[in-house]
Amino acid sequence: MQGPGLVRWQWPCSSVGPRTLETRLKMVETSDIVALDCEMVGMGPFGTENGLARCSIVDYYGNVVYDQFIRPEGVITAFRTSVSGVRPVDMEGATPFSVAREQILQILRHKLVVGHDLRHDFEALKENMWCYRVFDTCNDWLLRKESGLGNSRRVSLKVLCEKLLKKSIQTGKEGHSSVEDARSAMELFKFARSKGHGSI
Repeated sequence: MQGPGLVRWQWPCSSVGPRTLETRLKMVETSDIVALDCEMVGMGPFGTENGLARCSIVDYYGNVVYDQFIRPEGVITAFRTSVSGVRPVDMEGATPFSVAREQILQILRHKLVVGHDLRHDFEALKENMWCYRVFDTCNDWLLRKESGLGNSRRVSLKVLCEKLLKKSIQTGKEGHSSVEDARSAMELFKFARSKGHGSI
């Protein structure tokens, strides 16, 4: 079940109501909150399938907990460097997907995971998002309301940061930085808390 603000807090094989959700959120320590962002490259004959090529995780204060280039399973057919920031040279010595996946999930377990449009990140990790507690800035109703984008079908991380944090991100010509995006998602989570939502 989705609680207020689309904070998804689901334990395996169970769900909780909004009041229980609110109580549990207040019990979360800052040390149990991380932000996740992944960059994907194109796989398959047309480069339309996503393969995990970089993953960054930061803690509540923006410190980098994990940041690795990852070699996806299969053949990369499109690096999408202008968006992903991933170059062929980055695959030299990159962590194999199976190893990286276990490292990442070990960090995420028992954490409140913050991010933007997290379903894509969890799909790239080949993991069920509903087994985790997540706060998705893409869907949060308070962030949409405060930014004046409540009726928009999709809200980008870049636009939310411009409107709510008064900062510009993803401005480089070499593609996105997953560390920058993870930190920005965490800042938006803190913004929501400052407005009385998701308070801990």
